[in-house]
Amino acid sequence: MSLKKSHNLFGVLLAGGKGERMGQRPKALLPIGDDTFMSRIIGSIRESGLSDIVVVLGYHENEIRPEVPSGIEIAVNPKPELDMLSSLLVGLGCAEDHHTGALIAMTDYPLVKPDTFRSIIEEHIKHPDCIISPSCEGRAGHPVIFPKTLFGELATAPNDVGARHVVRANPDLRRFVIVDDPGITFDINTPEIYEKYIGPFYGG
Repeated sequence: MSLKKSHNLFGVLLAGGKGERMGQRPKALLPIGDDTFMSRIIGSIRESGLSDIVVVLGYHENEIRPEVPSGIEIAVNPKPELDMLSSLLVGLGCAEDHHTGALIAMTDYPLVKPDTFRSIIEEHIKHPDCIISPSCEGRAGHPVIFPKTLFGELATAPNDVGARHVVRANPDLRRFVIVDDPGITFDINTPEIYEKYIGPFYGG
């Protein structure tokens, strides 16, 4: 069941990384069941009831762009070699006046359950000015919701620390949602980790 539309969040999926450790195929296009990492994550976000979604591309843009599902906005980081924060800021630049926050997802975490997206959105509805993360078995994970009130701080964060700088600077605004979802901590960024959590890896 989709979450009733009672928020003004938009989703940002960061898919601009080089992903060299995963082989030649872009990480966003790696298979997971009948999906790709990208399509699985977008499907989970949509299932949670969030429909405004932007995918930030960088490296492998020409390969990934044709595979972006219909109805999804595309933004391009012109300098993806800088850092992840640069792609995040490109995504946040797509915010419109009615948006009150952004749910930040990464292609490295395709195993996050739709219920987890739904749970942190529900928490955002209750606490719209907070930074919200899921937590499973005492470990925080992804995705993370940032309120629009902190977009300015994100824009001035040190490049070498990125969004973590804003999280650390605002401990009173942190809220965790306990979920039954180990996938929030499974960073699928090497063939070995892919094989551990998904299945045989065929070289990318």
